[in-house]
Amino acid sequence: MAVNQTIGKFIQVAGQRDFARDNLFRIMQLSCRNLTLTEEDLVYAKGGKLPGRVTPVGENVKYMGMTLPYTRSTVEYPGNNDYEIVFYLDKDSELVHKFERASRQAFNDVTTTGDWRFPSTSDVMTIAVLDINLDPIEYITFYGVSFVKFDELEFKIAESEGTAVEVKAHISYLYYKRTGSDTVFAGV
Repeated sequence: MAVNQTIGKFIQVAGQRDFARDNLFRIMQLSCRNLTLTEEDLVYAKGGKLPGRVTPVGENVKYMGMTLPYTRSTVEYPGNNDYEIVFYLDKDSELVHKFERASRQAFNDVTTTGDWRFPSTSDVMTIAVLDINLDPIEYITFYGVSFVKFDELEFKIAESEGTAVEVKAHISYLYYKRTGSDTVFAGV
């Protein structure tokens, strides 16, 4: 079979299939036991990551003088214990107040009480993958979502130029599913 990987073939295929672009993803829903963000909150979501998935290789099997790797019947989700979402901080710090409340509801160090139950499949986050017209073509839904932490905020009084402040929120999740564009998304 001849390999036709020339610049002409590249242009032809790229013209037909185009490229995924980093601005064609939106967080559509984030709702877990101690934190529910509205559409107004989610519009401040600046960036995140798409999840990875690993089917680990088990111990090698020896057969007829060969050492053969094989896939285990398990799955791992790298980074599912610390999935990071970057938000712009609104001027009234409403997002940070929601993150603070969620953190204290999970564990309140004053009363030493909290809600640290195992996450449910109703605790979800959904990301929409968009086409060039901003229409959803796929949804990635994370199940068993828990709010983990938010990072400290850095400000620079003396040398600031009035740059928008960002805050990083961290969640954990158990697993995710991808669904195609034929799935109707109900929204938040």
